[in-house]
This record gives sequence, C-alpha cells and structure tokens, in this order.
Amino acid sequence: MESIDINAIQDALGIFPPWKLKSLSDDKAKSLFLVQVHEELSEKKKGFTLFESKRNHHDQEPNGHWSYLSVGSYRCQVSAFIPLVATTPLTPEILALPAFLGNPTRNYSNFLRQQVAVARLKGMDLPLVAASLNIEESMVKQILTDIAASPLPLRGLAHLPTEIDPIWDKVLCDQVLIKTSVLPLKLLLSKLKLAAAKAPSLDQRLPLILELRQFMLANGQQLKSEVFQLCGIHQEKGLKKAQEAVAQQRLVLPSLKNPIWLDLLAGKLNLHSQNMALNLLISRQCNAFLNAGSTRDKVLAIETLRKYFHKNHRSLRPELLLINRAMEIRERSTVSLPDPTHAIWQKILADDSFIPSEHMAYKLLLAKLRSQVNAARDPVVKIEAARRIRGFLQQNQKSMRKELDRILMQQSKAV
Repeated sequence: MESIDINAIQDALGIFPPWKLKSLSDDKAKSLFLVQVHEELSEKKKGFTLFESKRNHHDQEPNGHWSYLSVGSYRCQVSAFIPLVATTPLTPEILALPAFLGNPTRNYSNFLRQQVAVARLKGMDLPLVAASLNIEESMVKQILTDIAASPLPLRGLAHLPTEIDPIWDKVLCDQVLIKTSVLPLKLLLSKLKLAAAKAPSLDQRLPLILELRQFMLANGQQLKSEVFQLCGIHQEKGLKKAQEAVAQQRLVLPSLKNPIWLDLLAGKLNLHSQNMALNLLISRQCNAFLNAGSTRDKVLAIETLRKYFHKNHRSLRPELLLINRAMEIRERSTVSLPDPTHAIWQKILADDSFIPSEHMAYKLLLAKLRSQVNAARDPVVKIEAARRIRGFLQQNQKSMRKELDRILMQQSKAV
C-alpha cells in the first residue's frame, strides 16, 4: 500500500503555514474525518508573537473543534489550540483566522460560517442550506443567530470569502473583475496582479491572496459592494437586496452614549413617525435637553427616550429601522485608521513631506509633537504622539479628506 502524502492532504484541506497537520483519523460510525492541526512558529516569531504563551502551541491540548468542509460523504472536524479569548461569537480576530479554524466557543469553522451566510443571503431556506453543506439545521440556525447578534460592520464581513475560495485567485489572475471606486484598493489590486502574473502556482499566489483578503477585512466599512461582488452578487438590484438583508438581520437599540440620540434631539434626524406618543416624547425631551443645567440632566433626557424605545420596540420597528440605517451611514462615513502602533504614524512624525497638509491646526500639532519626540527620544513618547495624531485625524475627517486618502494609499502599499 502506498504511503499517504501529508503535503497533498494539507493542500486538499487548505492547511497552510504556519499551520501543519498533526494527526488524521476517521470515525466510520459518524462518517467523520478527525483532523488535528498545530501552529509551528518560525525562529523569528518565537521571541514575540500575537498569540504568546508559555509553551509552544504544538504542546497545547486543542481547545477548539470545528466542523469544516465535506469530503464525499464524510465531514471533516478540525481540532487545534487557539490562544485567543473571544468574548463574542464574531470578532475581527476570528474573521482573520484561516478557513479551517473558528471561535473556540463554537463548533463551526470560518469556512462553514461564510458558506451559510452567503447561502442565506441568496435566499436559500434553512433545510436546503443544511443539506447542501452536509451539516445539521441546528448549526445553520446557530451561525445565523451569531451573525445577527454581531455589530453591523462585522455582519457584512461575515460574508467575505475565506482564503480557500477560488474567487481570490480568479480576481488576481484577471478572470473576474471587481468594480471599485476605492483608490487604495485599485492600487493594491494593480500591485498584486503584477505579482500574481509572475507566480505560476497557487501556492506562490497564496501570500498575495492573504494580503488582499486582509486589506478587505481591515477596510470592510468602505468595501461593502466589493465584498458582495466577491460573493457572486454583481447586479445593482442584487447588491441592494443583499445590503438590506444584512442590515435587517437584527435591529439594534443604540447605547446611551451613541451620538445618534443627539442627532434625534437636535432635529438632525427625523423619524417621520406616525406614533403620536413618540413624537410628543421627542419634543418634550428635546426641550429638556436644551434647557438642561447639567450633564446629568442631559443624560437623563436621552435615557428617558431610550427607555421608551426599549419598552415599545415591537410597535416602533419602522422608527428603529431608520435609526439603524442612520447609524450605518455614520459608520460608513467614518474612515478606519491604522492602529497607533502602525509604522505609518512614525513616518508622518519623521517626514514633513510624507503626508503634506495645509490644515493649520494639524501642522501646529505636528510641529509640537515632533519637538517633543526629538527632545525625549523615548518609544513611549513616540506612541503617545502617534495616538494624538490619529485622534486628531479621527475627529476632523470631514476637513481632512485629502490627508486621510493619502494615509490609506500609503497603508495599502505597506500591507
């Protein structure tokens, strides 16, 4: 009997470095392939890693078991140790994991979550989704419940194809065209397509696929249409229907600190409600807010309005839908800036011509921070300076669109 090629099995299951196959067995009674994987850290990463632990991951007992893709009539169950504490079912860290992994508190992989999300988005009913993926209907319901309970930005990214989806390679090889008006994405696609043309095998193109997918994850709020195109939804009518389906999966009552309440009380947001009691309450709370003598009184005015929505949410669904749409528009208009530890902020501090600006307050802030950094020469001071630059840009997005676009362009080059 010929020996089994471990590398061929890893390729078939989409397992790529630093992850490796540790063991493979089968459970004939349950028609299951039991696959255990582990992460092998390179010498460079052993000193410092995002998932630091006292022992090598190779020695850790698996803390996650996930249903993965099917091989014939057999399902694959992947087990691994994930040193990641997930407080909610869906987080950016979970989305960034490979297709064969998932949330340690759930029994479905990223691959299954994405497949269920897209199938449901295209109108397939629960029994059909379960049958097509060879999983139980209860798992389909669990996945949809977890997606619905996630914040709006993550709901859209829940549909982003995993790295094993052929669509990524087709995009890089110019077999599928993604229509976009986002300049940083256009630049990144041009760079990656040139690199892909020089990479003859899929293994060589995998790093390019991961780079493109990571960019989509980091900028999902600005790339909703592009995410749906990757899912095979291209027509304008289909895109609109998909966006509405994501938005309506779950209506969210904004928190007390959400600025949407200020818009409502200031008259910037009009609900056009037919509910007389609600209209009277908004009018009364608006006066109470404007005439409030203290911050506590202003918070009380918002709290009274929010409690009314909480108590009457069933009869106020149209109004809540408008509030959710307003929140989504607000989130969409907010650019996601790199973390303060990103190297781009230190380049801004070091080079005045890197991100040129005519914004006087911004230039004064930069001059002040540069003098502090040069005088102290302390990494902590540098990080604090980066945090202040980022905070200033975040608060002045409307007046600094050119600077923000340049930062996103530079970030896409450094991805």
